Amino acid sequence: MTRINFLLLFVVVLCAMSVVRAQYQGRRTFAALDVAQQRAEQLQMDKDRLQVEYRAMSAPGRIERIARTQLDMRPITAARTIFVHEGQATLPPLPVMPQSPPKPASKGARR
Repeated sequence: MTRINFLLLFVVVLCAMSVVRAQYQGRRTFAALDVAQQRAEQLQMDKDRLQVEYRAMSAPGRIERIARTQLDMRPITAARTIFVHEGQATLPPLPVMPQSPPKPASKGARR
């Protein structure tokens, strides 16, 4: 009878240990899930912020202003347009455009 009691005690201890292990694994999994959800929320906020920045940076008015001020670009005009016809061997001479003095680069300018 004592052998059966010891065997049953051993089985009960193994079952208790497996329950404790399952609870521990459940807690670890839940903690990992919580960390992953927090990371997903952070990434979503970063994505939203970057989309807002992208829209602000790609606004047509901003691009045109930078083209005019920093890159010294001018709008296209008929006087500055050279038409190349099919079969033309050489290009006509380029029109001489007045050069504006180079603008000093600002300290906070990014490239």
